[in-house]
Amino acid sequence: MKDRTRARLVAFAFVLLAAGCGSPTSSPGGSAAPTSIAVTSPGPTPPPGDVSYYFLIEEIGLGPRGYVSLRNFTDVAASLDSVFLCQPDGCVDLPDVTVEPNEIVRVALADEAGLENVVMTGASLDLPPADGEVAIYSRDDVRDPAAMRYYVQWGSTPHELTNIAVEAKLSGTTTYAPSGPTGTRLWKTAGGVWVWDSK
Repeated sequence: MKDRTRARLVAFAFVLLAAGCGSPTSSPGGSAAPTSIAVTSPGPTPPPGDVSYYFLIEEIGLGPRGYVSLRNFTDVAASLDSVFLCQPDGCVDLPDVTVEPNEIVRVALADEAGLENVVMTGASLDLPPADGEVAIYSRDDVRDPAAMRYYVQWGSTPHELTNIAVEAKLSGTTTYAPSGPTGTRLWKTAGGVWVWDSK
């Protein structure tokens, strides 16, 4: 049983290595719904009005002055009010800040020195250079696969939330990023491949 689980996680890690961001798809009508949205969820289309599906992790600054960059990949402005950044020990409830279509905003661990478009400082996240994970959730229940929207792990695999991402069927849009002890930043290339900068 353990060997089968380990094999599934190793296979999932290889899928993560090959995965980029989701491709756009249409969303059902209504003036408040986007006409295009990145697929980041277990279902074929997100429920109308659930803006937790509208955001992807675009970049991660590593270390005690780190940050997480979120992009609104839709064509509709959306608030971060119903979005959480989560790790195994808990979640950060994001502020009621409107993010314009295709805009990138940052959630910082320390102050906003040197960063643009910071919507929150003092976020209680742990972003160690060599090894870690962070996810977007629709609520602060890290053990609920139905609440997970997007997942990034770096340095090694599996992590505590990797199985949750497997259960959430996020393998097509979930991302693995290489990193190491001297890592300073994880970011996506134009082709959607995650790479890392080091000191």
